[in-house]
Formats: sequence, structure tokens, C-alpha cells
Amino acid sequence: MDVISLWFVLAYVLYAECIAGVIVNVIIVTANIIKWKTMKSLNTGDKILSSLATSICLYLSVSFLIYLSSIFHLQDDKDQLFIFSLLFVSTFLHFTNLWFATVLCVFYCVKITSYSWKFFIFLKTKISTLVPWFLLASMVISISSSLPFGLGYNGIQVQNLTNVSMGNMNISRDMEYEDQLQSYEKSKYLLLIISCPPFVVFCVVGFLLLHSLWMHIRRMKSSGSGFRSPNLESHFKAVKSMGLFLVLETVYFLVASYSYAACHGNITGYWIAIIVTCSPPVLHSLYIISSNNELKKTFVSMFHVLKCCAQV
Repeated sequence: MDVISLWFVLAYVLYAECIAGVIVNVIIVTANIIKWKTMKSLNTGDKILSSLATSICLYLSVSFLIYLSSIFHLQDDKDQLFIFSLLFVSTFLHFTNLWFATVLCVFYCVKITSYSWKFFIFLKTKISTLVPWFLLASMVISISSSLPFGLGYNGIQVQNLTNVSMGNMNISRDMEYEDQLQSYEKSKYLLLIISCPPFVVFCVVGFLLLHSLWMHIRRMKSSGSGFRSPNLESHFKAVKSMGLFLVLETVYFLVASYSYAACHGNITGYWIAIIVTCSPPVLHSLYIISSNNELKKTFVSMFHVLKCCAQV
């Protein structure tokens, strides 16, 4: 397969992935809006999930715009400013996704586990009122973490990737390559370091949640509860969901925090990194819909509406 054919394949894969991701996350947000309008309230978990789904929607949309900008030979200052703005927003949304996912994991851990630590007991009684502040703090931290990149320190520059001659398909080496390489290395480690705190908190809380669930399953089995007990099956389901969430978040963290900057001067590698990075949020959103009856009903309803509109 030649380079042009590979680029077309990557384009179709990324397009399908971003469209699917936006659709499933819009369904999640729409379902929660409908629930809020019906019940005049929304539980804390749904608020966090809606915030995360909105952030993922925006992230996927911006990622696809970055991809589109990378296939054109853009040299105008206004175009470069637009691309740089997209990169800054993408970095902000990357951090937001990490922090929102961490807040969601903390919420599940506090609500489900039964640890007797004073801090956990405090969180259990205050979690509903603290979550909005956690979400606000997450956005403030994310925008603050993005400032070094927005102030010109961002080495993940599409300009270097888009400086492609469509005539010979070779990336231009006219710029100062050593300076670019140093910039990439700095941005790579900076992005990795800033992404570590929410990911470390996520892993610690996720481990505590899995440990608590597994210990509870063992106690239920030792007490004589049947393997087909509804309570036992619900706990197994929770363990599977949290394990999947942990694996997908790890993949997202590793690829989004490292590969983007590591693919300097390699536009194909950069696009593959975008595709891999967008996959975990999409897969997790699909799993959430498939495991929630209300969301599945909303999905079916929206599908019928779209089908009717297409037939008109």
C-alpha cells in the first residue's frame, strides 16, 4: 500500500471514529437532559457523566479539525494561528478528559466502597455538594496546565506536520530541525508530567474501588450466597466495568500524553496516534450505552428518528 492510499484509509478510519464518538456521547448528554427535564433534577453521577461526554465530544471534533488542517499546505499567518488555537484547545480538552474521568472514578469509589477512613466518611456525606466544585476545579487546573503550550511552548506543532509538498509527499526539512526536535522533546515530557497527577489519582482510586468490590464478592461467596445471586452478579458487573475503564484510561493516557509529541516529523505516525487516542473514549462511551437500559432506549429512539428523517 502506497503512502497516499494509507492516508486515505487513515482518513476514513478517523472520520468514522470521530462521527461514532460524537454520536454516542451526544446520546448520553441528550438522555441526561431528557431525564433532567422529566424529573426536574439529575443525580450527581449523571452530571459527571454528562460533563465527561461533552468534553469528549469537543475533543473528538477538535481532533478531526486538526487532522483536516494537517492535510493542507497552510502557510498563511491566520491559518497558522487557527491551527495553533486548535492545538491549545485540544490540549485543554485532553487535561479536562483526564480530570473529569478521575472525578467520575472518585465518585464511584466513594459511593460504592465501605472504607472506614475518616476522609472517606467525610466524602460520603459531602460528595454531592463537592462534585460541582471538583468539576470547576478540574477545568481551572486544565486551563492552567494548558497555558505553557498556549504561550508558545507547545512542541506539537501541526505547522511542522503540514509543511508537506503534495507534489513529492516529502516533509520539508528547510526549518531548523534541531530546534524542532528539542521543542518536541520538551513538550513530550511536559505533557506527560502534567498528565500524571489526574492519572495517578485515577489509578489509586480505581484500585481501591476494585479491591473493595472484590473483597465484598469474596465475603458474599464465603457466606453462602449463590454464584447466580443478583447482588453477586451486579458486583461482578461493577468489577468488569471498572476494570475496562481503567484499561481504556491507561491506553488514553499513554498515547495522548506521549505519542503525539513523539511522532515529530512523521505525519502518518501522528494520524495513527490521533486514531488510537480517540479510541478509548469512544469505546468507553459505547460500553456505557450498552450497559444502561435508559441510554439504550434513547439510542433506539434517536436511531428511529434519524431513519425517518432519512426516508423523507
